[in-house]
Amino acid sequence: MKNLNWLLLLAFLLHACAVKKQGIPTGQYFGELPCADCPGISYSLNLNKDFTYTEISHYQGMEASDFLDSGKYELINDTVITLISKPEDAGLKQFVAKNNQLFILDLEGNPIESSYASWYILTKDKPSAQFENQLNTTWELQLINDLPVTVYNKLPYLEFQLKDNRFAGFGGCNQISGPVQHSGNTLKFGMIIATKMACPDLETESQFLQLLNNRTWSYKIEGSNLVLTDGNEQLIFTQFTQKK
Repeated sequence: MKNLNWLLLLAFLLHACAVKKQGIPTGQYFGELPCADCPGISYSLNLNKDFTYTEISHYQGMEASDFLDSGKYELINDTVITLISKPEDAGLKQFVAKNNQLFILDLEGNPIESSYASWYILTKDKPSAQFENQLNTTWELQLINDLPVTVYNKLPYLEFQLKDNRFAGFGGCNQISGPVQHSGNTLKFGMIIATKMACPDLETESQFLQLLNNRTWSYKIEGSNLVLTDGNEQLIFTQFTQKK
């Protein structure tokens, strides 16, 4: 009987050693979440080894400051993460850790299975970094509210330098430049500076600068096109690779 007990104990110990624990999924996770009354929510969650967390929610296109929350979390079976400092009926409270990603659960703790399910996945890749590389090029203006752009000489263009939060370009007559902030899928332009050249037709340039000056736009990249929209108006650019 003793030998049998020892054999059972040995088998149990060997099985325990063979099972590799996933460990605590610490680090910072990012996502772009759907929003009912804004272009989207830039969300980040930082999980620390001491079982504390910090989350930041930025509502794109709104002037309000970022929303910051912190507290404690628990980890169940090395998989389910619960932000226990949040109220029971709070959203973004439970997650499943898998393959270096966090899958957001609904209010009942179930996987989200709607057509937007792919939006509710957090990764360790910061979204802005991915899109900044695509944006940091020259974009030539083609359409304003679906109307072709006509100018005296060459088309207006924008050239982003998002590492420095700046852009430069051409309005159709004058050289332009100014500050720009990139967050999630929004671009927030500041006060634009332009040279004072005189041209036969400044109507298109005036319209273009008015649309950019101190305005926030949602953007998406479709192939070689950059589309800016604020819900009412739209600008469409085409990528132009030759240095101007």
